[in-house]
Amino acid sequence: MPTDPGVALDAVVAAFAAVGINATPSPASDPQADLVLDVHGTPLAVNIKVVATATPQSVATWLRTPPVASSGNGPACLVIADRVVAGARQLLTDNGWGWLDLRGHLRLSGPGIHIDTNVPATSQAMRSPRVFAGKVTLEVAASLLLAPDRPASIRGLARELERSPSSISAAVSALQNAQLVDDRYLPIVPDLFWETADAWRPATTTVSRIDLLHDPAISEVLHTAWDDVAGSSGWALTDTLAAAAYGAPAGVRADYPPDFYVPDEAIARRAATMLGVPTSEAARGATLHVAPVRQVCATRRPAHDAETRWPLAHPLFVALDLASDLGRGREILDGWTPPADVTRVW
Repeated sequence: MPTDPGVALDAVVAAFAAVGINATPSPASDPQADLVLDVHGTPLAVNIKVVATATPQSVATWLRTPPVASSGNGPACLVIADRVVAGARQLLTDNGWGWLDLRGHLRLSGPGIHIDTNVPATSQAMRSPRVFAGKVTLEVAASLLLAPDRPASIRGLARELERSPSSISAAVSALQNAQLVDDRYLPIVPDLFWETADAWRPATTTVSRIDLLHDPAISEVLHTAWDDVAGSSGWALTDTLAAAAYGAPAGVRADYPPDFYVPDEAIARRAATMLGVPTSEAARGATLHVAPVRQVCATRRPAHDAETRWPLAHPLFVALDLASDLGRGREILDGWTPPADVTRVW
């Protein structure tokens, strides 16, 4: 599904209004600019470029295609995107382009104007959420992101995910139509990561007595599979504690309650019964997330040291959890280089 210029235009007009500047879309008969700003009584023409995700790679391509950066002699250039990732922000700024990240930030510099501020986030993303309407599409996205440099095939994905080739073909077609997968079935990164992050909403529950997880009988009933990390599907540490274990810049107390992925809702309900439900936040022993796709609990990694103790979720799934936190989680992601055998896709 291509980006929607109508949504983008409404969003940018609202963003400028939030900082006290009147922005008027140019008439279709005017080829010189897309938008005209009233800057203290002086008009400023602005050309806009609408994309789902602005990445350093895509920005570098635009900068090689005339016209390049904004100048005092022509319209200012403004990128509008659901997401402008950190590296793209810097590249745009260095080359005189402005940007509106629809999560809530506007930057534009030009004659008589300098804006670099938070603005209200738009409630309507430019890409249709129907791309991830089914679980199969989420499974395909996860599989492609786990091996982003390996060309895939419909039948190969069908075997791996134990799905019919027809359902895999439909999911891949949806991702290709959304410009998230190329014609070799390779993921477009980081675009596919961030779109997957938007659809990544695991059900959660909290429990109180995680010390009981060391009891072999309870561990067996709850299918933790602590002792068979490589050969089975089981519980996996995720979120901030896992990111810190992988070396991400995530400062966290040693006694911070862990977050675990569990294989399915039945296990989460059983865990709540056996481990107890906390009566307050202070009594929370752990948060359990039901894995949105089977790969989460099947691609666990051993703990790096005795201090971590728990098997770790694959860095991809830890990153998807962090991406849901618009504040600290995004900061951790920006500064995190995953292990050498994992390709960074965010």
